[in-house]
Amino acid sequence: MSRRFLTPGWLFGHVLVVASVLLTLRLGWWQLERSHESTGGAQNFGYALLWPAFGAAFIYMWSRFLKLETLRAEGEEEAHAADVSSMLAEAEGLTAAAAQASASPTQAAATPTAADPMATQIPVSQKNHLQTIHTEPAPVPVIGMGTVGDEDNDDPELIAYNRALAALAEQDHRRAR
Repeated sequence: MSRRFLTPGWLFGHVLVVASVLLTLRLGWWQLERSHESTGGAQNFGYALLWPAFGAAFIYMWSRFLKLETLRAEGEEEAHAADVSSMLAEAEGLTAAAAQASASPTQAAATPTAADPMATQIPVSQKNHLQTIHTEPAPVPVIGMGTVGDEDNDDPELIAYNRALAALAEQDHRRAR
């Protein structure tokens, strides 16, 4: 069992399952005793078999829940490791691109490969080893500018509406004085 399942919240769940199983076993024993009495019958004997089955179901469900929780945690750890490795690879790519940008033109051998036009080869160290990195083109900022023109609208309803609004605004302006 993982140490994660020994925290107070998980221990409460373990205790709750154990208490539930003990309760179902006790209820099964009570139904068995009741079936042997003079007023007992087959129904009590059926319940005597049913209550322990509930306890077994509790144990099965709890163990299945623990297994699913372990699988979920492993999946999250793998996803986290993949995210970290992609972030590190991206950071290495950014530092390599910065090194290329700061290097003199004679030092940087920026020649795209035929397979990938976005690939750039840069020197890794003083030795002549080349490392291929993939650079994405920088996003171009888009600047939008709206203009307000003096358009003549030929819509008579719009002209009437604007006149009514202007009249109401003038009335409010007169009241405010």
